[in-house]
Amino acid sequence: MTGDLVTGDLVTPYVVLLLGFVGLFAAMLAVDLLGRVGRKPFRPLGRVLEVAMAWRTGRWIVCGAWLFIGFHFLAR
Repeated sequence: MTGDLVTGDLVTPYVVLLLGFVGLFAAMLAVDLLGRVGRKPFRPLGRVLEVAMAWRTGRWIVCGAWLFIGFHFLAR
């Protein structure tokens, strides 16, 4: 089973990964917005990063996540 441009392509692994990243970004945005309106268990992303960057291990994790996203998602 192969797709073509006329009938439409089948779902490719790229589309699945892209939708996964979009879903993660949407979840992160929703949690950040909940934190900004004052929901008790949630904190804004800036505050979370501020606390994480207070320790050396947290800085490594933030830097590693930044590199992972940049290398795997944004670079082509």
